[in-house]
Amino acid sequence: MKVYVTYFSLFAFVIAILTGCSGIKEIPETNTSTYVPLEISLGLQRTMCYGSCPSFAFEVLNDGRASLTVGRFTEEVMGRHLDEGKYKSTLPLIDIEQIVTYAEANGYLELNDRYDDKRIMDLPVAISTINGKTVFNRYNGPDLDELYAKIEDLMSKANWIAEPDTQK
Repeated sequence: MKVYVTYFSLFAFVIAILTGCSGIKEIPETNTSTYVPLEISLGLQRTMCYGSCPSFAFEVLNDGRASLTVGRFTEEVMGRHLDEGKYKSTLPLIDIEQIVTYAEANGYLELNDRYDDKRIMDLPVAISTINGKTVFNRYNGPDLDELYAKIEDLMSKANWIAEPDTQK
Protein backbone atom coordinates (compact mmCIF):
# COMPACT_ATOMS: atom_id res chain seq x y z
CA MET A 1 0.00 0.00 0.00
CA LYS A 2 2.87 2.39 0.81
CA VAL A 3 4.35 1.91 -2.65
CA TYR A 4 1.05 2.85 -4.33
CA VAL A 5 0.74 5.99 -2.20
CA THR A 6 4.30 7.00 -3.17
CA TYR A 7 3.64 6.34 -6.88
CA PHE A 8 0.33 8.18 -6.65
CA SER A 9 1.99 11.16 -4.96
CA LEU A 10 4.75 11.20 -7.59
CA PHE A 11 2.19 10.90 -10.40
CA ALA A 12 0.10 13.75 -8.94
CA PHE A 13 3.21 15.90 -8.57
CA VAL A 14 4.26 15.32 -12.21
CA ILE A 15 0.73 16.08 -13.46
CA ALA A 16 0.65 19.28 -11.39
CA ILE A 17 4.00 20.38 -12.82
CA LEU A 18 3.05 19.59 -16.41
CA THR A 19 -0.33 21.27 -16.30
CA GLY A 20 1.02 24.21 -14.35
CA CYS A 21 3.69 24.89 -17.00
CA SER A 22 1.61 24.40 -20.11
CA GLY A 23 -0.93 26.57 -21.81
CA ILE A 24 -1.38 30.27 -21.95
CA LYS A 25 -1.42 32.06 -18.65
CA GLU A 26 -3.55 35.05 -17.93
CA ILE A 27 -1.42 37.90 -16.67
CA PRO A 28 -3.22 39.96 -14.10
CA GLU A 29 -4.28 43.36 -15.36
CA THR A 30 -2.01 46.14 -14.19
CA ASN A 31 -1.98 49.76 -15.01
CA THR A 32 -0.38 49.24 -18.43
CA SER A 33 -0.62 52.91 -19.29
CA THR A 34 2.32 53.59 -16.94
CA TYR A 35 4.48 50.63 -18.00
CA VAL A 36 7.17 51.53 -20.49
CA PRO A 37 9.67 48.88 -21.60
CA LEU A 38 13.30 49.86 -21.13
CA GLU A 39 14.98 50.89 -24.35
CA ILE A 40 18.03 52.90 -25.30
CA SER A 41 16.83 56.46 -25.86
CA LEU A 42 20.19 57.94 -26.59
CA GLY A 43 23.70 56.68 -27.23
CA LEU A 44 27.03 57.71 -28.62
CA GLN A 45 30.15 55.66 -29.12
CA ARG A 46 33.43 56.98 -30.44
CA THR A 47 36.16 54.60 -31.47
CA MET A 48 39.92 54.93 -31.32
CA CYS A 49 42.14 55.90 -34.20
CA TYR A 50 45.91 55.74 -34.67
CA GLY A 51 46.19 59.17 -33.04
CA SER A 52 44.65 60.74 -29.96
CA CYS A 53 40.95 60.37 -30.77
CA PRO A 54 38.71 60.09 -27.71
CA SER A 55 37.12 56.67 -27.24
CA PHE A 56 34.08 55.96 -25.14
CA ALA A 57 30.67 54.31 -25.21
CA PHE A 58 27.71 56.15 -23.68
CA GLU A 59 24.08 55.14 -23.54
CA VAL A 60 20.96 56.24 -21.69
CA LEU A 61 17.83 54.21 -21.14
CA ASN A 62 14.41 55.84 -21.38
CA ASP A 63 14.16 55.83 -17.57
CA GLY A 64 17.28 58.04 -17.25
CA ARG A 65 19.77 55.35 -16.22
CA ALA A 66 23.03 55.93 -18.04
CA SER A 67 26.21 53.96 -18.53
CA LEU A 68 29.59 55.10 -19.75
CA THR A 69 32.64 53.08 -20.71
CA VAL A 70 35.64 55.38 -20.76
CA GLY A 71 38.51 54.59 -23.07
CA ARG A 72 41.39 56.90 -23.93
CA PHE A 73 41.70 60.66 -24.44
CA THR A 74 38.27 61.59 -23.05
CA GLU A 75 39.34 64.56 -20.92
CA GLU A 76 38.52 67.12 -23.59
CA VAL A 77 35.09 65.61 -24.26
CA MET A 78 34.26 65.19 -20.57
CA GLY A 79 35.81 68.40 -19.33
CA ARG A 80 37.48 66.39 -16.56
CA HIS A 81 39.52 63.25 -16.07
CA LEU A 82 37.82 59.89 -15.61
CA ASP A 83 39.89 56.74 -15.31
CA GLU A 84 39.40 54.13 -18.00
CA GLY A 85 36.56 51.82 -17.04
CA LYS A 86 32.82 51.62 -16.53
CA TYR A 87 30.59 54.18 -14.87
CA LYS A 88 26.91 54.67 -14.16
CA SER A 89 24.68 57.65 -13.49
CA THR A 90 21.11 58.88 -13.75
CA LEU A 91 20.25 61.75 -16.08
CA PRO A 92 17.21 64.04 -16.16
CA LEU A 93 14.56 62.78 -18.57
CA ILE A 94 13.87 66.30 -19.80
CA ASP A 95 17.50 66.65 -20.99
CA ILE A 96 17.32 63.31 -22.80
CA GLU A 97 14.02 64.22 -24.44
CA GLN A 98 15.39 67.57 -25.66
CA ILE A 99 18.23 65.82 -27.49
CA VAL A 100 15.93 63.15 -28.92
CA THR A 101 13.49 65.82 -30.11
CA TYR A 102 16.34 67.83 -31.67
CA ALA A 103 17.64 64.75 -33.53
CA GLU A 104 14.21 63.73 -34.80
CA ALA A 105 13.38 67.29 -35.91
CA ASN A 106 16.63 67.38 -37.90
CA GLY A 107 15.96 64.20 -39.86
CA TYR A 108 17.98 61.72 -37.85
CA LEU A 109 15.46 58.91 -38.31
CA GLU A 110 15.68 59.27 -42.11
CA LEU A 111 19.48 58.85 -42.26
CA ASN A 112 21.14 55.77 -43.69
CA ASP A 113 22.34 53.23 -41.15
CA ARG A 114 25.95 53.28 -42.36
CA TYR A 115 28.34 55.85 -43.82
CA ASP A 116 31.66 54.16 -44.42
CA ASP A 117 34.45 53.15 -46.77
CA LYS A 118 36.02 49.90 -45.60
CA ARG A 119 39.33 50.83 -47.23
CA ILE A 120 39.77 53.74 -44.82
CA MET A 121 40.86 52.50 -41.42
CA ASP A 122 42.51 55.43 -39.61
CA LEU A 123 39.36 57.48 -39.17
CA PRO A 124 37.47 57.16 -35.91
CA VAL A 125 33.85 56.06 -35.98
CA ALA A 126 30.95 57.82 -34.31
CA ILE A 127 28.05 55.46 -33.68
CA SER A 128 24.96 57.28 -32.49
CA THR A 129 21.61 55.88 -31.39
CA ILE A 130 18.36 57.79 -31.03
CA ASN A 131 15.22 55.84 -30.05
CA GLY A 132 16.34 52.60 -31.66
CA LYS A 133 17.84 54.13 -34.82
CA THR A 134 21.62 53.66 -35.02
CA VAL A 135 23.90 55.48 -37.45
CA PHE A 136 27.49 54.28 -38.07
CA ASN A 137 29.34 57.38 -39.29
CA ARG A 138 32.98 57.04 -40.32
CA TYR A 139 33.36 58.39 -43.86
CA ASN A 140 31.30 60.60 -46.19
CA GLY A 141 28.40 60.77 -43.74
CA PRO A 142 26.22 63.65 -42.62
CA ASP A 143 27.56 66.35 -40.35
CA LEU A 144 26.20 65.32 -36.96
CA ASP A 145 28.71 67.33 -34.94
CA GLU A 146 26.00 69.48 -33.33
CA LEU A 147 24.08 66.38 -32.23
CA TYR A 148 27.29 64.79 -30.91
CA ALA A 149 28.11 68.01 -29.02
CA LYS A 150 24.68 67.97 -27.34
CA ILE A 151 25.11 64.35 -26.30
CA GLU A 152 28.67 64.94 -25.06
CA ASP A 153 27.52 67.99 -23.10
CA LEU A 154 24.86 65.90 -21.37
CA MET A 155 27.46 63.21 -20.75
CA SER A 156 29.92 65.68 -19.24
CA LYS A 157 27.36 67.05 -16.75
CA ALA A 158 26.54 63.64 -15.25
CA ASN A 159 27.69 62.60 -11.80
CA TRP A 160 29.48 59.43 -12.85
CA ILE A 161 29.98 56.67 -10.28
CA ALA A 162 32.72 54.17 -11.05
CA GLU A 163 31.73 50.51 -11.26
CA PRO A 164 33.71 48.25 -8.88
CA ASP A 165 35.99 46.88 -11.63
CA THR A 166 37.13 50.36 -12.79
CA GLN A 167 40.82 50.92 -12.15
CA LYS A 168 41.81 53.97 -10.15
